[in-house]
Amino acid sequence: MADRSWRVPRAGPPGLVLAILCVLGLAIPVGAGVAVAAPPVLPVADWSAILSNLDGPTLTPGTSGAITFRVTNPLAYELVAANVTLQVYAFNPTDGGGAQALPAGSSPVLGTGGQNYTVAPPLLPSTVSWNWSVPVSIPSSAPTGDYAVRFQVTFSMENVSYRLASRGFFSTAQWTSATSYPNGTPTINASQLGVSGVVPETSILVHGAATPWVLYTILGVGLALAAVGAYWWTRSETKSKSGMRRSSPPQSAPTAFGSNRSSDGD
Repeated sequence: MADRSWRVPRAGPPGLVLAILCVLGLAIPVGAGVAVAAPPVLPVADWSAILSNLDGPTLTPGTSGAITFRVTNPLAYELVAANVTLQVYAFNPTDGGGAQALPAGSSPVLGTGGQNYTVAPPLLPSTVSWNWSVPVSIPSSAPTGDYAVRFQVTFSMENVSYRLASRGFFSTAQWTSATSYPNGTPTINASQLGVSGVVPETSILVHGAATPWVLYTILGVGLALAAVGAYWWTRSETKSKSGMRRSSPPQSAPTAFGSNRSSDGD
């Protein structure tokens, strides 16, 4: 959730997600070359709370899961005609090579089909939250790796339209220009990006299924080695000529999986 150094953190702090995506330089600008009036910018404390609890699944080819998230109205007025759009837009293969375009015909499918999916929350009164789950299906031919998912949130409030977008909607030049300041203060100029605010992203991790017989073999070998070790240690104890017991063996010996074992996906 494999080399996951590129992967967008799931359910992590929005600031961390944005920082990592900034390094990637991945973006597919929307509406390039089209003059559109920029929506009003919301206070950072407000736009950073609108989309949260993002969680992308870890799946194997041929299986399915879901992306979950929460939409909250932190504003003083009701949100009308809200839409949340998700899009799978970039891929980082397990075997390295860096971020690249999606594999044609083998990318995760959102909802009923395709790499784009839009959901419409009900009317959101002030301070009300709304939880949602978007189905994800992985084709059996999908290459293993991380699939980045970007988000866009639009709504109307007091007859004024607002649009928030994640890092993946901006080019490297746009993002660098909107986040670079002479004094080095880390901040995001949403007005320069032409949005009301910036929201986080998530990703879908696809990994190969472990072969059961391989796991059973490793477990069997580990148990056999443990039994042999115990047998020889017992024999050495019973053959002590002095009649004194030897000191106990170290209690921090590494396991059969090694001393640096980590969970799947680390």
